[in-house]
Amino acid sequence: MRNLWTRRIVGATAVVGLAAWSLGAANPLPEGNGVAAADIAFLQKGLSKQPIPREVPTLKAVAMLVALNAQNQMDGKDGAKMAGLRDAALAVADAVGKKDFATAKAAAAALAEAKPVSDAKPVKLDELVTAHKFDLDQLMSSFRKGTVGGLNLEADVKAQSKAVTDPKAAAVVAGRVALIGEYTLALPPEAIDAAKKKQWDAWSKEMTTLATDLSAEAAKGAAADKAKMAKGFRNLDANCNACHTVFRN
Repeated sequence: MRNLWTRRIVGATAVVGLAAWSLGAANPLPEGNGVAAADIAFLQKGLSKQPIPREVPTLKAVAMLVALNAQNQMDGKDGAKMAGLRDAALAVADAVGKKDFATAKAAAAALAEAKPVSDAKPVKLDELVTAHKFDLDQLMSSFRKGTVGGLNLEADVKAQSKAVTDPKAAAVVAGRVALIGEYTLALPPEAIDAAKKKQWDAWSKEMTTLATDLSAEAAKGAAADKAKMAKGFRNLDANCNACHTVFRN
């Protein structure tokens, strides 16, 4: 995916009618899926040096994915720990957004040891993107190739659609896309009409569903049906392409 959309996003002001949508609304990813560990490692590596400008949007997006992933796990046995991770990841996102890379680096380095927060409450998704100035361009930068500052997700989805050889690696790709799908629902292009808003919502929900189903299959490990997963990734790629025909230049 590229972040060339038919209408530019103006921060989180594009959020429409999502007051009831909270971060815990989607099914949490299976335990042990590896997404959080991969994303934390990506942040720590990316912030170990001065990021170049094209890397900055993806670093913020990945921090926001860590936050969403953690909050989706807050109802589990490690809820307090997940709440602490959510808050710590949001601190990384805010520091990156301000281009305070020294603070972001220190915050990212401490993510794995984030202090538990026992009294944390779920944050509504519209409030999250507004408070942390998160937008669609930043989110979609994750799909760019890793060689140009992205998370390489577009290429990863296409590669998995040809053949799934490692369910653990596929679980990371699918999990990341599932989280992106949740955010996508909250970040429609500005001022779209009702018909296009309906399309946007449908494709966003389908993206999350397809990716979540892939995560569940990948969680079976050696017993995962690799052919079934490859077909699921082909469906996911088709979902992205269908959306692009309407919403991307």
